[in-house]
Amino acid sequence: MKLKLLEELKNASAEAPLNFTFAGVLFKFTAKIKIVDDKTLDELTNKQNSNDKDIVRELLVGWDDYVDEGKQVPFATDTLEEMLAFPGLTARLSVECINAQYRVQEKN
Repeated sequence: MKLKLLEELKNASAEAPLNFTFAGVLFKFTAKIKIVDDKTLDELTNKQNSNDKDIVRELLVGWDDYVDEGKQVPFATDTLEEMLAFPGLTARLSVECINAQYRVQEKN
C-alpha cells in the first residue's frame, strides 16, 4: 500500500532559522530546504566529486527574512551564487540542508 502522507513529502520543504556569524558578518534568515528521499540524499552526498555547492544548489529552494542594508533580499540564483563564492558560507548552508532532512517536529 502506498502511503498518501509520504506522497506529500515529494513537494515538501522544511524551514530552518539560521543565525550565524561568518568572519564577523551576521547572517540571519529562514532557509527553505527541499526534502528529499534517502536515495536522492545518498546520490547528492556520496557521488564522486560531490561538493557542498551542489548540495546547496539542489536543496536550498528559498529563504525568508533575509535583510541586507535594511532591504529584503528575494531568493534568486544569482544571489545564491554570490554566497557560494565563500567556502565558509557554502559549508554552513550545506550542513543545514542535510540536517533539515533529519529534523522531525513534535506536535503538542
